[in-house]
Amino acid sequence: MKTIFGIDLGTTNSCISWLSNGQPEVISIQGSPLVPSVVSFGSDEVIVGVRARNREVLDPENTVSSVKRIMGTDQLVDISGQSFSPEKISSYILDFLKVQAQEILGLKVEHVVITVPAYFSDAQRRATRNAGLEAGLKVERIINEPTAAALFYTHADTGTESSGGKDHVLVYDLGGGTFDVSVLRMGEINEVLASSGNTELGGNDFDQAVVRLCLDRIMQSNGMDLRSYRPALARLRAAAEAAKINLSFHPFSRIEESLIPNPKNTEISVSLEIAREQFEEMIAPYLETTKKEVDTALAESGLKAADIDNVLLVGGSTRIPAVISLLEGYFGSSCMPAIDPDLSVAKGAAIQGGIITGAHIHQVLVDVNPHTLSTEALQHDLTPVLKCVPIIPRNTQIPVTRSELFYTVFPYQEKVRVTVYQGESTHPDENTLIGSMDLRLIPAPANSPVLIEYGYDLNGIIKVRVEQKGYSAMREINLDSSRQDQMFLEVDLDKDQNDQDMDTEAAAEDDARITNYILHKSRDILDTLEEGEEKNTLNKLIADYEKALKGDDEDLVDEVEEALVDYLDQLQDRGE
Repeated sequence: MKTIFGIDLGTTNSCISWLSNGQPEVISIQGSPLVPSVVSFGSDEVIVGVRARNREVLDPENTVSSVKRIMGTDQLVDISGQSFSPEKISSYILDFLKVQAQEILGLKVEHVVITVPAYFSDAQRRATRNAGLEAGLKVERIINEPTAAALFYTHADTGTESSGGKDHVLVYDLGGGTFDVSVLRMGEINEVLASSGNTELGGNDFDQAVVRLCLDRIMQSNGMDLRSYRPALARLRAAAEAAKINLSFHPFSRIEESLIPNPKNTEISVSLEIAREQFEEMIAPYLETTKKEVDTALAESGLKAADIDNVLLVGGSTRIPAVISLLEGYFGSSCMPAIDPDLSVAKGAAIQGGIITGAHIHQVLVDVNPHTLSTEALQHDLTPVLKCVPIIPRNTQIPVTRSELFYTVFPYQEKVRVTVYQGESTHPDENTLIGSMDLRLIPAPANSPVLIEYGYDLNGIIKVRVEQKGYSAMREINLDSSRQDQMFLEVDLDKDQNDQDMDTEAAAEDDARITNYILHKSRDILDTLEEGEEKNTLNKLIADYEKALKGDDEDLVDEVEEALVDYLDQLQDRGE
């Protein structure tokens, strides 16, 4: 039976684990289970881990840390004239874990489960999977970090045999670069009821608050602004992190840094004392944000704080006393079992690997999708105004497949474009664009049905299928709620989004199609009206529109078009 290793690919630290005699164990590498998620580029080698972290202070220009925060973006890391993607940097970390674990265990490390924040987007999940592939790993599953921690909690609490009880567990995961909160119902079947979070909030922000304090002190003492000078920032970040950790165990911490690098090579030092109360005041806005996410997760799970049996603290930043006090105020101090906040995620990933291979672990995991998946469509057939229509609402259990029926706009419409958005808004520009696909249509009348199907697989990755009902036109791709009555598919009508990808001729063709459609619809309605005021008004508006189209005044065209469409809306409302 193959062994599936669990990897916690963290912002600050990473670790790798496996099931040894049925128990999850994190493999100690170079004397520690935690490997700094830092990559440094030497003259002839790529350095990862403790050595790379040590080099960060001395050679920050060639060292990369916290790359997890830009996973799934187009942002590149520039090192000595070379550009590296976040996936490539992460692959070096994964490859280091793989090689080190192989040397220690004498086993081939090939199959893995990798954890990600529950609130990671599809692009971020794909980037993580691609990093694994780049490192020569077969990624069997992408699993959410809070869910992995809960798996380990259940395993550690009951052994491999479930007690059969049902506990409501809230996982508060505050790591170096991300924050997640998940609410689960635990038992033989572990169900994620709701997840929320912020992928741009974590311990790094707490460090940065201390760094800003140091920078202000240097500005006051030396009149030098070092906010964009990387060597100085690397030194101050290391000192700030040490002070933050110290404040979790002591009421005061001192920062003493001398000979801080600066562009003028002058002697600059910083000496200051930070009280725990001062630090907690600095990070209070961040903790307030986590509190709001906890409220959101509870509300979406249908539970109250009193319904939570246990709160699991995950991530090194949960050692901060202010975090513990916040959660004790919510849930009380007796519901926080002692699990290792640094290692529980990796151990849970190893347990998930055991579940996949059929090891004797009597647990079943049911997770949820963190974001609503929607498609872009016309609000109705008279106005070219687009909105996002949900296909799979957030916090739906996965794997899941959902479909909705839409309708074409034009007679003999040539194609439809299915645009996939991730987010909670009905406004496309307020959501995250995942991707799009076109389907060539077989000629058919207007209002012909088109079925759009979305799927979330076990890794939380999106699949899209579109089909022209009653015809043989169908397309399915793997892209990196209640039914909406008579919603209409987008046909490249979104000027702001799609004109960027269209040449002038194609854009003009679209404008003509919209114009023809409005006139066609207007005349159809005109023919249904009896002689009288409504028919005369509509007739005049059509004539005004046709006259404006013959001129060169685009503002006038827009004005009379809006008046015509508004009147068509009124007529339709009266007809209903």
